[in-house]
Amino acid sequence: MSHRGRVTIADVAKAVGVSAGTVSRVLNPRLNDNVKISDATRQLVLAAVKELGYQANPFASALRTQRSGVVGAIIRDVSDPFLSLMSRELQHMAHRQGIDLMLCHAEYDLETVRRQLKFMIKWFDGLLLIGDMPGDRVVFQDLQEHNIPFVAVACGTQVNAPFVNTDEERGMTLGMDYLYNLGHRRIAFIGTIDHAGTRERLSSYQEYVAQKSLIWHDDYVQPCAYTRSAAIDAAQTLLSLAEPPTAIFCTSDLQALGAVSGALQMGWRVPEMVSILGFDDIEESNFTFPSLSTIRQPVGALAEAAMNLLMSLIEGNTPEHQGVVIQPRLMVRRSCCPTYT
Repeated sequence: MSHRGRVTIADVAKAVGVSAGTVSRVLNPRLNDNVKISDATRQLVLAAVKELGYQANPFASALRTQRSGVVGAIIRDVSDPFLSLMSRELQHMAHRQGIDLMLCHAEYDLETVRRQLKFMIKWFDGLLLIGDMPGDRVVFQDLQEHNIPFVAVACGTQVNAPFVNTDEERGMTLGMDYLYNLGHRRIAFIGTIDHAGTRERLSSYQEYVAQKSLIWHDDYVQPCAYTRSAAIDAAQTLLSLAEPPTAIFCTSDLQALGAVSGALQMGWRVPEMVSILGFDDIEESNFTFPSLSTIRQPVGALAEAAMNLLMSLIEGNTPEHQGVVIQPRLMVRRSCCPTYT
């Protein structure tokens, strides 16, 4: 037994009567050196691992094999309910692939991300960047220069990097068509335009307004921070206009829930006096009153596509397409209704 009671691969190998290399190959089937291990030997090794209580050290493994069996993920904002849900789904997908996922929090700070990358680049097999932020193109360049496999998740579709994202234009069209078919011609927009994905949504919204010749005021676009309180203020600004909108399309459910609160605080009934539509379909959206109509980003499908793409890149494959675009769905609930004004 090794010093201080820690069981090593050498201990397992000695107990079974095989080489340490054989034990490594059994425990790390991702090794591809064409050495065949018999089923009988494999079972003996696994039995010894269990009996001795061996636990792998991924960082020691990384030094030997150039593979740690761990991928890193950096999330823009852990308090973002959609991105938090995305990180959970990515972890589930990683476990299905037989690997682990380690999560770091960027807190919207580019320098924090770059410090985290110094460690991740050295030890992890690949990286996931969850949610975009200003300056992330510098991060992409750093990773490309180090030849590190990575995938940008929920960072928009206009990135010069492998990405997985919802079809933003399709999502906006679904939402705008829904409101338009309910009779709304004064449709406002609340969103965080610092993010690439939401800028794409704003562009699609503006194109739709022009195409359908909807009633337009400059104040109908309300950029706001990604908080409920900011969305409350934005909604109340809209509803205080001389010609207020009959519907508000928010680029996140969190902001839509804030807009609902802002309207109710002013005595506006939702949806009878103003319809409010969200984007994301976070868990809370189905359990508020009124329940929130929204555009669903299929988190499970996004996470599965992102992990599959990352694993393909780690294996050295060149993907047929740099980006994977997943189709959204309209979820009709109780926060929108027809208008006749």
